[in-house]
This record gives sequence, structure tokens and C-alpha cells, in this order.
Amino acid sequence: MIGGAKKNEREANILLIVYEHLVRDIMARIFTERGHTVVTCAVGHDGIRTFEKGKRKFDLVMSDISLPGISGFGVAKRIKEISRKTPVILIKGWERELDIEGFQECGADLVVCKPLWLDKILNLVENALVTIHP
Repeated sequence: MIGGAKKNEREANILLIVYEHLVRDIMARIFTERGHTVVTCAVGHDGIRTFEKGKRKFDLVMSDISLPGISGFGVAKRIKEISRKTPVILIKGWERELDIEGFQECGADLVVCKPLWLDKILNLVENALVTIHP
């Protein structure tokens, strides 16, 4: 397992919407090795369609804010319209200031900033699954 990470007690179905294929693949592998099931998409519209098809299937959605087509804010807003209870974590690149108004309007539960440290991101996901979506 990566970084000596132990398997999570609660397995979850995670929808991961990340544009950069290397980052997307690494994150998916990390979550899979923690015992989660991960479905990946590269762009927001694909992520929304995937969520709509299996809304009861996903326990958590993680999405880049910067995506071609529809932004992560748009993704979060649509996910929350479909399923208010599904936690949405947005990932912000380090080159940009956070659009506070956009974040508040979209209904996302949390924003994390790059660089994504392994322990930090695993803890955030586990906490989101326990506290936001028990």
C-alpha cells in the first residue's frame, strides 16, 4: 500500500473528477488501495452524467475547480441539486485565489488546495465520509 496507508474501515464509492490524467490516476490508486471504489472522469460534464446515472452509488464526489467546459463549482452545484446529502470536495490549484462567492453559491462542502499531501487528503476523505455522510 502507498505510504504504509492502512485499509479504511468504511469502504466508499468515490467519483473523482480531475483533469490531469497523472494526478487523477495517482489519486484513484491511493483511494483504491485504501479499500474504496473509484470512478474517474476528466471533465465536469462527464462527471455529472456519471453521477446522474448512479446517484445512489456514490458516497463522495471530488472535483477539480478548474475544468474545461463546466467548472468544479458548476459540477458541485449540479451534484447538490441531484443529491443534497452527497459530500462534494473541490480541489483548488495553487496558482489561483479561491472564488469565495463561487464556493458559497455552489454548495460544496470543502475545498482543498494543491499540493495534495497523502495523509491530509486521506484524512479529509475519511472525515467527510464519517461526519458529512455517516
